[in-house]
Amino acid sequence: MEESNEYLIEACRRRNKPAQLRLYKKYAPKLYTACLRITGSRMDAEESMQDAFLKVFNRLDLFRDGQNFEAWIHRIAVHTAIDFVRRQKPEWEDFSPDYATPYEEEDEPCEESISYNVGQVKEAMQKLPAGYRVVLSLYLFEGYDTEEIASILDIQPASVRTQYLRGKRKLIDIITANKLIWTN
Repeated sequence: MEESNEYLIEACRRRNKPAQLRLYKKYAPKLYTACLRITGSRMDAEESMQDAFLKVFNRLDLFRDGQNFEAWIHRIAVHTAIDFVRRQKPEWEDFSPDYATPYEEEDEPCEESISYNVGQVKEAMQKLPAGYRVVLSLYLFEGYDTEEIASILDIQPASVRTQYLRGKRKLIDIITANKLIWTN
């Protein structure tokens, strides 16, 4: 029988080690996936996830009943992974707010003409430079808008939009190039 989150949270607040392990096992796969999308490396994702769980266990007194626990710990994991990438000093392309985007939407390759599977996208995401990968992950997978991403990463919204557009184009290029390799 699966324990309720409320019971596990209360036990974890009392520093009950078996309860912490059960909570870890329950949420580790989802948090690992979120961290992997942002860090791009299995080892870095593992480290980020471990750090996130340490933060969760140390901050459980900040969690309020009635909040969505899974969303709360997911947000901690995402921010922990972002902090991890920041410490690696990725190259952020910074542009002034009036900078014109490198190309317009109509110049992009027709996405409908590109077919790909989840595995191909995951593999291609891992090959992106950290700046592109973080912005794409936050926008596409975590649901943040450009203003939120700019605030999280402490860069200009125009830079976020440019990183997103260039990252998306590079992702499509990687997938297309890999498709040629996979089909040959």
